Amino acid sequence: MAFVYEKFDIAEVAAACGIQFYPQQKNPVEIRANCPFCGDTKYHLGLNRELERFHCFRCKEHGNSVSLYAKLHGISNKDAYHALQDGAGEREFAMPEIKTVSQTPLRPLAERHDVYYDFLQMLKLQPVHREKLAERGLHFSEIHRFLYKSVPLDRVFRREVLEKLSAMHDLTGIPGFYRDSHGDWQMYLKSCGGIFVPVCNKDGYIQGLQMRLDLSEESKEKKFRWFSGKHFEGGTAAKSWIHVVGDIISDEAILTEGAMKADIASVLSGGRLFIAVPGVNAVSFLPEALEELKIRKVYEAFDMDKCYKPEVKDALLALRSLIKSCGAECRACSWNPYYKGIDDYCYAKMQQTAA
Repeated sequence: MAFVYEKFDIAEVAAACGIQFYPQQKNPVEIRANCPFCGDTKYHLGLNRELERFHCFRCKEHGNSVSLYAKLHGISNKDAYHALQDGAGEREFAMPEIKTVSQTPLRPLAERHDVYYDFLQMLKLQPVHREKLAERGLHFSEIHRFLYKSVPLDRVFRREVLEKLSAMHDLTGIPGFYRDSHGDWQMYLKSCGGIFVPVCNKDGYIQGLQMRLDLSEESKEKKFRWFSGKHFEGGTAAKSWIHVVGDIISDEAILTEGAMKADIASVLSGGRLFIAVPGVNAVSFLPEALEELKIRKVYEAFDMDKCYKPEVKDALLALRSLIKSCGAECRACSWNPYYKGIDDYCYAKMQQTAA
């Protein structure tokens, strides 16, 4: 008869190891925490209590309860197993209370599009943001077509927008909007400000919004954030939607990361079809997009830091395998690494041609 190993609650083991949990969790089964292996402070470590597994989405460290304890204490898995077994028999691990945040179901695409479209029409694009977009190769007409608008930091203006928008639409179930403790509608934002970037499907419907934050080059914070209410009571989380821009009749597409990057590169390449995933690991909706567009060939054009980031290399290998499983050919693109993104490279080529 096969020996059945005792299982240990991975959240309790993590707590016993001093791992810091995110204070507000979406559910008590899948828990976010800081990764002790890569010095993470943005809660990239995922703990699954049902599967008894951990995985860091930043450094890719992974394993189970026993290997987690073993790696952090510098001992073998066998010794870690016995230590946990002995400890479990003597005491209960002191695990912090996990406060869950209730979520509201996501509204249908057509309803989200109507809300986001009217919302963006009420906003303004600050001159500094218009200049930055122009510096990346977009003309005024293209900036207007893509509906880029500035995140409203003025409290009075923001309140006026929310009151007007909520009078036109029910904002329940729309990512980015939530009610505060007084029952008033609020919107998710970052104090640094930024640009709203619509993430659209092949028919131009706005699935959700991303925010391109006004961060310094030295900042380690991610420049792009979903306009989401997942951290707020009664809010609704955004999904990892796929952005489509350009010639949707084409059976060949260029795949990159980020809706704004895809918009710019499509314009600078004469309207070629671009598909953008929100992240190299956020590809769950990609097969559906490839099927809807009837894509025969995909040109992978992620930033050139893929050449020296092992975690990106590994993710791209899995991504290419996924694309091939969808029946499409996948070819990797590269260019002078001086130009990090495909949009930077297209802009440089345009300037060279003009000269």
